[in-house]
Amino acid sequence: MKRVLGLVTFFLSIGFCLHAQTLRPEQARADVDYLKKKMDRLHPGIGQYIPEKTYNQLFDSLHLQLLRPIAYQAFFQTATPLITSLKDGHTALLHRKKYYNKNRRLIPFYIRNVGPTYYISHNLSSDSTLVRGTELLSINQQPVAALHQLLQDVDRSGSDGDNQSGRRSRSLIAFSSYYYNWFGPSDSVQVAFRLPNDTLIQTRFVRCENRKVIDANLTKRYKKELNQTPNLSVRVVDSLAHTAVLRVSTFGGNLSDFLTGKFPRKLKRAFREIERKEITNLVVDVRSNGGGAVKNSARLLQYWIPQPFRLLERETMKRGFRSAFVTWYNPVTWVLFPVFYKKDPSGGYTERFAGRPHQPKTRYAYRGQLYFLVNGASYSATATVLAQTLTNQLGTFVGEATGGAYWGDFAGQFKMITLPHSGLRVRIPLKRMAHAVDPRRANGFTVEPDFPVERTYDDLLHGRDFGMQYTLQLIKDGKVADRGHASKSLSEN
Repeated sequence: MKRVLGLVTFFLSIGFCLHAQTLRPEQARADVDYLKKKMDRLHPGIGQYIPEKTYNQLFDSLHLQLLRPIAYQAFFQTATPLITSLKDGHTALLHRKKYYNKNRRLIPFYIRNVGPTYYISHNLSSDSTLVRGTELLSINQQPVAALHQLLQDVDRSGSDGDNQSGRRSRSLIAFSSYYYNWFGPSDSVQVAFRLPNDTLIQTRFVRCENRKVIDANLTKRYKKELNQTPNLSVRVVDSLAHTAVLRVSTFGGNLSDFLTGKFPRKLKRAFREIERKEITNLVVDVRSNGGGAVKNSARLLQYWIPQPFRLLERETMKRGFRSAFVTWYNPVTWVLFPVFYKKDPSGGYTERFAGRPHQPKTRYAYRGQLYFLVNGASYSATATVLAQTLTNQLGTFVGEATGGAYWGDFAGQFKMITLPHSGLRVRIPLKRMAHAVDPRRANGFTVEPDFPVERTYDDLLHGRDFGMQYTLQLIKDGKVADRGHASKSLSEN
């Protein structure tokens, strides 16, 4: 028994030390210098959204501030602006590997807003009195609205430039994880709330739960609401003639999927069914599709873009790309690099070949009306699909602005670096990937919705898929985007 208790104490002490680690000033400055060196050599987006001079000044200013020992969590918070200032949704600052474990405790709520007010939409805690629709006022005496603003400012994952849609959407969908990353672990939180149809403000402590408990409560209490629709599945809408929903939840896949051609096979099967069912109104649901393989996004577009198209301009990389691509243990990379890449006037590299245009599908091609259901967490390869569709003057976009930029992004290949003393990890994109689109056909910095949709309190109370309902109502009323004029919402007609 003593041995077991000793092991438990040992592992708990390790976890405590990981979070309580303190860096000496010279260690913290060395980590900052290491990060600066790697970013300068590898990141192709420095200078895209803020002047490079401003970015360098930020590093210099931070370097001068690190004069005292600093705790690990505080150093994470201090280093964050070095990443967020780039305003690039593919660049990410991550905690050291052992910061995360399967028993980490999270705030056990899904939180959603209706305008400026925040509510519990899914209570995953052991306290069943905090019912859906409970107004959440504060967490640990900090207003929830202010917390949400903070979390979307300190983590720009999945959101490019000054576009706020991606930051706002992702930080709310993953509020508990964002909160854990920023503030560190906690056994419980103090919440102030107001139950539905009650004016009394109450305060209590709520136990944070691990993922196993949260997932179990989610399945137990909200099983009917879980979106378990398989990727690339087709659902015919019974209430509307010749209408179907194509769910595209990811463009990714593992090595086995790639080798077996699973994605294109499922895609072909979906559009074969769409043709067989004589669908003339197709809702493409890409909400919370964070991207994946660019090749798969091209495969999808081939079914509705009627002429040959290029997905991207030639990729460009910084000088350090070669050292990230060519490895001493893989001689094949020595041969392949000069075949595919060449030096450009900037001192970096560019692709040698632009590649052949993608050809439209002739079999099972879709030429009916397209409606895209989008939220801010639609990003990367999803933004590529939406930008290409828009530049070809196709589709009606419903919901929220996508998280990605119309012009393109920084992605394609990544380098994960680990800061030597803190263990913080930084994911650095290596390629500038510009969409082959007509800038005159943009409807904003990102792809903006033709018909914006927002949740109501009644939607929240009933767990209603308000975006889908709105889209189906547009189809019923025969409404599509007018590229020449500002679109009108249903309430304006």
